[in-house]
Amino acid sequence: ASSRRAMSAVALAARVIPTQFAPPDGRRLDRPVARASRVRVSRATVSPRALQRADGDDFELLRELGTVSYAVEQQAGEATLKWRGGDDGTVPDSFSVVSAAPLAGGVAEMKLYAGKVVGWEGPDGGERGPRVPDVLLKEYCNEPAASMADAEVDAYTKLYSNPNDSTIGQTWDGQAVGTPFDPASIPVVPLIAYFTSNSVDGVGTSLWTVQAWGPGGVSRLAEYPGKHQEVKKPSFWPPVQRVRDVGLGPRHRFVRNAVKGVLAAVDAIHRRGVAHNAIDASSFQMSTLKDQKADELEVRLMNLGFAGDLTEDKRRGDLRCAAIVVAELVFSALSASGSDKGRTSAAAIQRLFEQVFSLDMTQAREYCVEEPEWEAVVEFWDYRDRQGDGWALLGDMWRGELSAEELLARAEAIETPYD
Repeated sequence: ASSRRAMSAVALAARVIPTQFAPPDGRRLDRPVARASRVRVSRATVSPRALQRADGDDFELLRELGTVSYAVEQQAGEATLKWRGGDDGTVPDSFSVVSAAPLAGGVAEMKLYAGKVVGWEGPDGGERGPRVPDVLLKEYCNEPAASMADAEVDAYTKLYSNPNDSTIGQTWDGQAVGTPFDPASIPVVPLIAYFTSNSVDGVGTSLWTVQAWGPGGVSRLAEYPGKHQEVKKPSFWPPVQRVRDVGLGPRHRFVRNAVKGVLAAVDAIHRRGVAHNAIDASSFQMSTLKDQKADELEVRLMNLGFAGDLTEDKRRGDLRCAAIVVAELVFSALSASGSDKGRTSAAAIQRLFEQVFSLDMTQAREYCVEEPEWEAVVEFWDYRDRQGDGWALLGDMWRGELSAEELLARAEAIETPYD
């Protein structure tokens, strides 16, 4: 239950009920949805990059993106969740969540939708195209999923409650000064709103969260290794520029920036006292999957449905999972034979480093050197900073002996001809 949720979250998060839906073929369909009790507010333009209270008609669904299922530990008894409403956060909405069709115990089901913020103006001040999404909506369809929704909102509440992220203050005469907190300033997909509503299929009650639609849509790090890339042909550029921008140069730079992005995202939540607890390659949203846009890459962490308070064991667990993500990325993206689910999958890489070599990075390197298709992989890990090479950095990450902040500083200190 979330009765312990800080009231500051209520002052920031919008509780909105969608009332208009569009089917996948683009036709508009006005469909009333039973509404939970809520406070009416004045109509205002909503920015999908900031947490704020919104009116019930501010969101509409454009199309369904798919269904995601997770196996979660089943709690004994039926959980009743409380998300607080009202102007001061004192009026609780209590509800239980049931599925339209019975699911096996402990299987959480979520549906993903592309949506719009009604009336929101684009960066150029004009109305956005009717089919251009502004937000990603998650519908948590059954009770196990509801507990994930609750954990996700709790995690965002903590992430957005760090006083060091804002410099807002007052002058002697009451004038506000400083810079307010921008949720987009931390490398986590911004949460815009959460609310309760009848499910889209009309059976039972669902919880919903609304997140900002990224520049790359719903692109995930897991999709990158298999993505077809445009390769620039050599030209009469200066030698340094040729190394950087042709051949494997852009790919090396993209992978290195992605590694730093993963570490930056983990560092951001850890410094705010949050553990993710379920990091994998699908947990990172990418602004682009194109090697030629490596310098513009943004990596943001998402899927906080298993998040919780940070402890030493959970800190190490997050870093171990991040190390597996990073190793899978490097081996899959830089292997001469391309992404090979048999040899470069997360499970295969984890088995190789943990069970075969017991995290002995010297032995792991010697093995990889003997594999011709991993020549670029060895080159990637061989670049070093003053404290050691990439193999040592990967081992330290895997063992969790350093903080994410320290690991990120080392990754940023490594220089290569492709930078």
